[in-house]
Amino acid sequence: MNRARPSRFWRIQIAGWLAYGLISALGALPYRNAYPILLYFIGTTVAAFSASLVMLALCRRLAARRTPWPNTFALIVVCSYGLGIVCSIAGAALEARYGHIGTTSQPWRSIAFVGFANAFSPTIMLVAWSALYLGASHWREMQQRERELLLAESLARESELKALRYQITPHFLFNTLNGISTLVGEGETQSARRMIALLADFLRSTLLPTRQGDVTIAEELAQVQRYIEIEQVRLGHRLVVTMHCDREVQDTCVPHLLLQPLIENAIRHGIAPRAEGGRLSLAIIRDDDWVRISIHNSACELHERSTLSGGLGLTNTAARLAARYRDNYRFSASGDASHGWLVEIEIPHHAKADMPP
Repeated sequence: MNRARPSRFWRIQIAGWLAYGLISALGALPYRNAYPILLYFIGTTVAAFSASLVMLALCRRLAARRTPWPNTFALIVVCSYGLGIVCSIAGAALEARYGHIGTTSQPWRSIAFVGFANAFSPTIMLVAWSALYLGASHWREMQQRERELLLAESLARESELKALRYQITPHFLFNTLNGISTLVGEGETQSARRMIALLADFLRSTLLPTRQGDVTIAEELAQVQRYIEIEQVRLGHRLVVTMHCDREVQDTCVPHLLLQPLIENAIRHGIAPRAEGGRLSLAIIRDDDWVRISIHNSACELHERSTLSGGLGLTNTAARLAARYRDNYRFSASGDASHGWLVEIEIPHHAKADMPP
């Protein structure tokens, strides 16, 4: 990349000044004695090409010092005019030397007069060249700064997502180990062994590295199913679960372990404390360019609602959604008229292949 830019600069530099020289030379053709005028334009163009390298050094120095734009413009105009005089004098000297028009007794006075009189054209070209160079440099700097900001933002967001994700696994592990301990204490050794096997399978898939912490909804639902199987070993028929997911949203990307803590909250604080148990429903549907996720717990006592509203699951989920989607999402959690608890999430539909790198 660094080698390509100087090469591209020189190609544009040479092509631009050749075009300027060609256009100037074409302006000499209508004259009957075009040869001296052509020599003047050739000399002026070659000198202006060299002068542009001086302006290049000046522009780089001004940019490095972060010189204010008014001062930069004034310095460029003054230097361009001085170099424009030199370029015009160089063209007039070449014309006087080889164009056979030096018939005056004081040719250098004529050369100086022509140089000052015709300095406007090369001055304008050098000012325009400097403006184009500074504009291109500023645009390239802005693009580079934007890329750096996006990279830093992406890394910060990824780190935040990872940190939030790592909060989930110990919390879930602690609750599951408590369940296994309860089963062992009650003599349910077969159920305890089954729960340990399911826990090992769950942790194996949980700790696998994921791309920027994202998985598809299909993969997330498989993870949720593993967790539900663990809870069904402990709760048996008291836990009734229904799940629905539209086929067209199964490739939508979501943060890994987005649903599991919400399901865990619903079971732990809503269904598990009740002797008769309860029903848990999970629905994921597509609504135009959005994906709507609803998690409903049919039983939630009043004293449990405060625990749900301020618990780790909801707080962590809200933080992860904000880190992942910024303001482009909706998240709500509240009790409903049936004394249940409803969590709703709306996120953009992005297939895995459409996710940014």
